[in-house]
Amino acid sequence: MKIKLSRTGQTLSVLVGILIAMIVSGCVSPGAASTRTTADYIVTINFDNNGCPIDVTPPSQPSCSVKADKGVCANPNKGIQWVSNPVGTPFEIYFDPFVGRPYQSNPPDEKTRAIVIDRDTKAGIYKYSVYGEDCTGGNPVLDPPIRVEF
Repeated sequence: MKIKLSRTGQTLSVLVGILIAMIVSGCVSPGAASTRTTADYIVTINFDNNGCPIDVTPPSQPSCSVKADKGVCANPNKGIQWVSNPVGTPFEIYFDPFVGRPYQSNPPDEKTRAIVIDRDTKAGIYKYSVYGEDCTGGNPVLDPPIRVEF
């Protein structure tokens, strides 16, 4: 069965496709346009003896007017990187909602590449979850925020 769309229907279909692509790409990260090897902010993920994340330690945050509770506050063009404590504990970072690929830590030291907040990112709070790849118990839900300010 073939469905013929009117000119308006064709335009609407294209716009819906573009919107879906924008939403999916925006859900993967908070406007992260690129990654780099150096970071302006280092976020430490603390793990227990079972390889499960127990908390997230944010860096000092002098650049934002409102501090992100248990998270990091970042400005556009700044890079954020996650590291494990103890060093060498593998993990993944999932941005909400859980779609797209996670940011994975890389061997041997198990830290992520720095994610750069794009200048087109909307100001606001973006949550993410941490998943311990070697966690032998239940991975706890940790939802620290990234507050983006201009």
